Amino acid sequence: MTLRSDYLWRFALGEQPPVGLPSGLAAVRVGMALGLHAVDALVGDGVDLGPVKYCLIHRELVVPVEAETVHRWGAAHSDCVPAAGSRGCGVGGYRGCTGLWVTRPGPDRTAVTPAGPLHDALSLARARLRGAPAAHSPRHQEARCA
Repeated sequence: MTLRSDYLWRFALGEQPPVGLPSGLAAVRVGMALGLHAVDALVGDGVDLGPVKYCLIHRELVVPVEAETVHRWGAAHSDCVPAAGSRGCGVGGYRGCTGLWVTRPGPDRTAVTPAGPLHDALSLARARLRGAPAAHSPRHQEARCA
């Protein structure tokens, strides 16, 4: 498996989240193929991106977002879970979620990724991966309600 990006990242190997990550957050969980495209698009757009966990066993990304996102996230391509389940991917089984946390380098890192731009980037990436023409979606709005 190749974890490819056009941008510089700082890797922290292990299951512990980066220092300073608040505990009361929600998390968006998404498949790695879709999530990688969306995360790179956000960095390219200049969006302040928080830490991201790559679960290498289950091939999922975990992206911490604001806690209130759980109640308004309505995306078919991913799910959003409250703080209690926000440190691991959603796949069960005998092998727990393991992986590595990555953060953007720099002293002024943000604690979480904003939910609206993440939702837009995931939707656009999904449309591109499916080969369908992407419907015009206003960028950087609040996450759509279900």
